[in-house]
Amino acid sequence: MRGAVWQASYVVLWVAVLVMAMAIAALLRQIGVLHARLQPMGVHFAGEGPDRLKPAPLPDRFDYAAARFTLLAFTSPGCELCASLLPGIWALDKQYDDLAVHVVGHDAATASIFAAFRVFSTPYVVAVDSHGVVQARGVANSLEQIEMMLIEAMAV
Repeated sequence: MRGAVWQASYVVLWVAVLVMAMAIAALLRQIGVLHARLQPMGVHFAGEGPDRLKPAPLPDRFDYAAARFTLLAFTSPGCELCASLLPGIWALDKQYDDLAVHVVGHDAATASIFAAFRVFSTPYVVAVDSHGVVQARGVANSLEQIEMMLIEAMAV
């Protein structure tokens, strides 16, 4: 009888350990989901990029007067976040009639564009008005942050 009680207690304890391990894994996943959803920093300057309310670089390369606002999205090939944002960025181009979107991927041919805009990290976005003046810029971690930046820039 005594041996059966000990065996039953071990089985119950192992079942409890397995249930707790699954609960911890589920909680860790939820923390990750909440962190991705909340994005606490928003679009932040990060000490780089063109000066706000100053003329944007390369007016001959990008026709800023073609639309009310031009959104320049700087991406890099190894950036998973950039890859996840691209479909949404292209959707913004269709959603706003007065917005021109240019995606600048980082490679040897575009290194001079990254240097002209002083962009060192991706995904980095710059909103330029039709007069060629930088209205907003910063590192963005979600499409919602990019949209909020655009709304604030368009409100000016």
